Amino acid sequence: MIVALFLFSLAIITYDSLPYIPFSVYRPMAMFPMLAASALLLLTDFRFKPADMLLTIFAAYSVGHSLLVSITGGDTGSSLKHAITLVFGLSMYRVSVYIAGEAKRDAALRKQIAIALTIGMGLPLAIGLLQTLDAYLVRSGFSMAVTGLFSEKVYKGRIQMLSGEPSWAGIHLLSCGLLMLFLYKEGFKKLMLVPLIGCVLLLVLSFSAYAYSVLFTALLIYVLIANKYRGRMLLALAAIAAIIGVGVPFLLETLKVSGYFTDRFQFDFAHLLKADNSFFVRVVFPAIGFMEFGQHPIFGVGGGFYYKEFADLLLKHFDYGMKFTEVKLLVEQNPDMATSRNLWAKLFAEEGLIGAFLFIGFMVAALRSSRSNPYAQFAFALCVSLVMNFDSYSFVNFWLLIGWIRGGFFEDRLAVQAAEWDKPNEKELKRTA
Repeated sequence: MIVALFLFSLAIITYDSLPYIPFSVYRPMAMFPMLAASALLLLTDFRFKPADMLLTIFAAYSVGHSLLVSITGGDTGSSLKHAITLVFGLSMYRVSVYIAGEAKRDAALRKQIAIALTIGMGLPLAIGLLQTLDAYLVRSGFSMAVTGLFSEKVYKGRIQMLSGEPSWAGIHLLSCGLLMLFLYKEGFKKLMLVPLIGCVLLLVLSFSAYAYSVLFTALLIYVLIANKYRGRMLLALAAIAAIIGVGVPFLLETLKVSGYFTDRFQFDFAHLLKADNSFFVRVVFPAIGFMEFGQHPIFGVGGGFYYKEFADLLLKHFDYGMKFTEVKLLVEQNPDMATSRNLWAKLFAEEGLIGAFLFIGFMVAALRSSRSNPYAQFAFALCVSLVMNFDSYSFVNFWLLIGWIRGGFFEDRLAVQAAEWDKPNEKELKRTA
C-alpha cells in the first residue's frame, strides 16, 4: 500500500493548482497520498538515518518557536499553517527515502516508478505542446479552456502545462526531466525517450526566465561540488549562457513572441525591478526576508511570521513597488498573505541562525550522500536552486529529490548488489568467529 500510494503521487505530481479545492495558492495533490503513505510507514520498522535527526530537530524547533511567537503575537492561525507545511514536508521526505531504499534492490519497483513518472508527465506534456501550438502558431487562445480544467490560473500565450504558474511548469520539467534522464540511462529507454524530448522542447520554448536561471544556477553549483564530469558541466554552463543570451532572443524575434515576459531577456535589471511585477516580487521579497534576519539574527521572527515586518520594510526601502497591484494588495489589505518567495530567505528570516544551522546541517548530510553519483550531485544542486522561487516546506519536488539522494536511489546498481552479496558473508564470518 505504501508503494501504491507513492506511485499514485508520482502520477499526479504536476497537479499543483486544481481549481476545485482552493485551500492554498500552491496545492500539490501529490502531497496527500504521500502523507497517507507516511502514516502507514509508522507501522513498519523504518527509521530515519542518524543525520536525518537534524531535520527532525529543526522541525521541532521551528514549530515550538512559532507557537511561542503566536502566543505573544496573537496569531495562532499562521503558526498552525506553518506546522502543517512542515508535517507534509517531513512526510514526503520519509516516504521518498523509504522508496529509494526499496528501489535499490527491486528492479520491478524501478520499472513501476518509470511507468508512474511517464503517466505523471504524459498529459502535462501533451497540454504543454497544445499551449505551444496556440501561443506561437494559432494565437487564438483555444488552449486556455483546456488548461482551465486543471489550473485555477490560466495564462494566455504561456507554457504552463497543468500548473498554476509557468515557473511551476519549469520546476516539473527540470526535476522530473532529470529523473527521466536517469531512468533512461538505467535502461528504460522506450518509456523515457519521447517524454524526455518533450521536456527539452517545452523547456526551451517556454521562455521561462525562472527555469533558465534555475538550470544555470544548478549547473554552477554542480561545478563547485562535483568530483566528476566538471569539464563537461563547464561546457554545458557556457552553452546554457549562450542559449539564454543569444538563442532565446533570436527565437523570440523569429517566432514574433510578445508579452510581459519577453522584456526579461533584454537583461536590463534596473528597468525590470520597476516595470515587472514578477521580477520585483522575486527580488525584493527575499531581500526583505534577509533584512528581517538582520534585525532578528538569532531566533528569527518565527515560522509563518515573515509578514509581520513585511509592509513596514517594503514601504521604507521599496515603496516604488506599490504601483504593482499584487504588492499594493498585500501591503494594504492582505499583509498576512505575504511570503518571502524564497526558501533560503524564509529560513533565515523566520528561524534565525539556530534554525538555519540545523537545516543547513541536514543539507550538508544530503550533499555527502550525493557524492557517489553525478546524477545525485546534480539533483542536489537542482534542489538548492529550485527554492529560489519557492518558500513552502511542502514542496513535493524538493523532498522527492532530497529523499532519493539520501535513500540511495541514484547509487550504482552493481555497487548496491555487491553490498547486498557481502552481507551474508559478514554474518558467516561472525558465526565462524
